[in-house]
Amino acid sequence: MTNENEIRTAIDNARLTTRLAVIGWIFSLAMLIITAVLNAYRGGNVFGLAVIPFGLATLFGLAAMIYGMLATAAAQESEEKILLARRRANTNALDVEEDVRFTSGRSFENYSRFAPYVLAVTGAIITALVLLFSWRSWGSTNAGITGSAIHSALIAAVMMLLSVFAGAFYIGQSRTPAFRWLRSVGANLIAAFAVLAAATITSICFHSNLTSVDGTVAKIFFWIFAVLGAEFITNFIIEFYRPRTMKETRPVFESRLLALFTEPGGVMRNIASALDYQFGFKVSGTWLYSFAERSFFPVIIGAGAIFWAFTMIHEVGPDQVGVHERFGKVVKRELLKPGIYFTLPRPFGNIRTFSCTELHRVVIGEVSDDGTDTSRVRGKGETSRVVLWTEEHGKSDDNFIVAVAPEGKRSPETEAASISFVRMTIPIRYRIRPEGVFSYAYDNVDVPRTLMFIGEQAATEYLASSDMMAVMSTARNKAEEAMKKRVQALADARNLGIEVVSLTILGAHPPAGEVAPAYQNVIGAMEEKETKILEAQAYAAKTLPQSEAQARQFIADARAYDYKVRTVAAAESERFTTLLRTYRIMPSMFILRSYLEFLEQDCKNMRKFVVSAGLGNEVFQFNFEEKERLDLIDTDITQLTNKK
Repeated sequence: MTNENEIRTAIDNARLTTRLAVIGWIFSLAMLIITAVLNAYRGGNVFGLAVIPFGLATLFGLAAMIYGMLATAAAQESEEKILLARRRANTNALDVEEDVRFTSGRSFENYSRFAPYVLAVTGAIITALVLLFSWRSWGSTNAGITGSAIHSALIAAVMMLLSVFAGAFYIGQSRTPAFRWLRSVGANLIAAFAVLAAATITSICFHSNLTSVDGTVAKIFFWIFAVLGAEFITNFIIEFYRPRTMKETRPVFESRLLALFTEPGGVMRNIASALDYQFGFKVSGTWLYSFAERSFFPVIIGAGAIFWAFTMIHEVGPDQVGVHERFGKVVKRELLKPGIYFTLPRPFGNIRTFSCTELHRVVIGEVSDDGTDTSRVRGKGETSRVVLWTEEHGKSDDNFIVAVAPEGKRSPETEAASISFVRMTIPIRYRIRPEGVFSYAYDNVDVPRTLMFIGEQAATEYLASSDMMAVMSTARNKAEEAMKKRVQALADARNLGIEVVSLTILGAHPPAGEVAPAYQNVIGAMEEKETKILEAQAYAAKTLPQSEAQARQFIADARAYDYKVRTVAAAESERFTTLLRTYRIMPSMFILRSYLEFLEQDCKNMRKFVVSAGLGNEVFQFNFEEKERLDLIDTDITQLTNKK
């Protein structure tokens, strides 16, 4: 009866596992679809990473559902075997082999043995693919929350509550060994709860213009999931070398790292369970582990106290000055020189340090979508693009009023001042004066913000009486120097305790809209004009030297030709004079020699015939070439025959 009761209990547990797995699979799949759809339309780097735990929960929920179905069939098969054995005993029937009929148990055993390995590899692949897609999307686009940040926070909060309740239920249910396969579903739902909780906070920060928080938190979760993905592969490899016990309860795809924070029973018990499972014997029963368990929290408390005591030690760097504070108030209004100092532990005592050489920066005017100035120099690996005046590329709507120089004569009716608007990016760099540290830190609430207002005031005062085209081009250095002096004077009047190091005008252009295209056309025409002028100058610089070189070449060629003609003519004249003198001395010999030279030189490659003037029509042809060898063909057979 006991065996039958255990089988009935196993059947009930397996059926319950199947039902719970079906519910968890449907819930995880629904949350996965909702997360993917909302992330595509609303954005959010952290919110998008919730796809990983929901996807893993869906995978493990499907695996647990199949596990429950096979376990139910195997338990029912065991029950049928008991009934068949009892029937055989009562009827004295022959023992017949039933292995062909009962296969559910073997299928369940094979699934329990090999499926965890497949699930571990599949979980690692899913994690890697989602992380790779997220990394590429962060690098190629300016990712962020595109919709309402408050709505995104509300949606993430609702999904967070649903995930934590479902995850806690499945982890609590998995305390029983029969429901062990549901623990991975619950652990990943708890992980999704952590991601969605962070997404809720980052959405609220995004609504408060803290846009960088979302990217920073997303990178933290990125590396956390990368470690969890690597754990799948690590467990897969270690499982082949781990000692086996008689009863294996932890599947290989179950995360040990998540178990430290999601399983019931406390951190130390989870660590002990993981060690017992990994080493194949009860490590938690050794004296070393017992000592570690007893001394764990005292050591943590002692280490925390030591670290808290270290907060009494403070260092003022070589390029810094310090101010001693006690209970939030300045002890003595004197600057501390570089060195080591001791105070009460935080938060009761502190030494604030300030650098009088470090440059600080505020930006006036137009800023980019990520909160920096539009002309910021990008670092290595960052992409940059060319932005025209006609494109909206900043978040500031502040336009500075500038004057426009009059063109031509004006009538008294049109003597009104002509003004225009211009957008600028004006970064101001400053440092703290040593004598102004207390004014900077304690006499003013927010010096950078105050300096920004002062810079806007100085820029508005100067630009209102300046020519627009001059400020945008030739008179920029003059404008920078004048505004820098004005900002420094206003900062000294308000006792900010700073020294303005530089003020630079960057990215000056008219507002995007109807005015910008006209300015763009004017600037384009001016640039085209300058281009044509430079091209003409380049052509002149190229053509004139080339013409001079050709003229000199022609003169040199003419002189060479003149020298050649004169010299050759003189030589020919001298030659004919010499020949005439020779002819006069011996005419016949001169003619014969000239004739023979003609035959020798000009007719050396021609066949020659010697014709006698007194032999009539007979022609004799002589071949004076010598043959190298005599052939039989060359023999005169007729002469030999006549001799005989």
